[in-house]
Amino acid sequence: MVNNYLDLVAHFGIGGAHPGGFSLTKSILEDETIQPVEAVLDVGCGTGQTAAFLAQRFGCQVTAIDNHPVMVMKAKERFEINGSSVLVIAGDAQNLDLLDNSFDLLIAESVIAFTDISKTLYELSRVLKSGGRMIMIEMAAEQPLPEELRKKACSLYGIKEIPNEDEWKLKIQQAGFTHIETIDTSSEFIHSEITDINPSEIVNMDLYDLWDEHNRFITQNYDFIGFRAFRCRLP
Repeated sequence: MVNNYLDLVAHFGIGGAHPGGFSLTKSILEDETIQPVEAVLDVGCGTGQTAAFLAQRFGCQVTAIDNHPVMVMKAKERFEINGSSVLVIAGDAQNLDLLDNSFDLLIAESVIAFTDISKTLYELSRVLKSGGRMIMIEMAAEQPLPEELRKKACSLYGIKEIPNEDEWKLKIQQAGFTHIETIDTSSEFIHSEITDINPSEIVNMDLYDLWDEHNRFITQNYDFIGFRAFRCRLP
């Protein structure tokens, strides 16, 4: 299925292309206790910015997966340049070709909302070890969305729904996770600057128009659509 917004992120090579950006990612991960022996899965790794940070900062065993071929290529390039020992896999978060109970920690940043949410959450719970943790940063409705706005958002981002905080928590719980908490995110992370870009040699001009449309939409509707960061674990 074609998703023009994900094509935009891939071909512009935007690292930290999620709400709060890479600054929020680092802030959250620095509060985690991550051991070198732990296996970590970065789901929807994009260009590999977070996966590279995890491997370098914590020395843990990182697997990075994405279903966009351009993302996978750019992630591999990043790890090669950095000398990171991250394993990169092309794959679908909704149907992971990974063994059950394989990972101690899962990271998902602006990924699950672009999939069948419940299906992906169940799949993530399958590959996570008992007692394992998951951190996710996802788009969330701040208040009930007017129907026209909901349709516009779903069309622009190629998504089916925009859950609010309580709806996200319910979906996470239904997938078998417990100890679900909303991570306190400072307002300084709401408008994050993009500092990591690796554009493709040839970028379709339509994607520049889409980028402008995305920025206008976010600016005009931040009262309606924001994000939430969650931390949860399996029993």
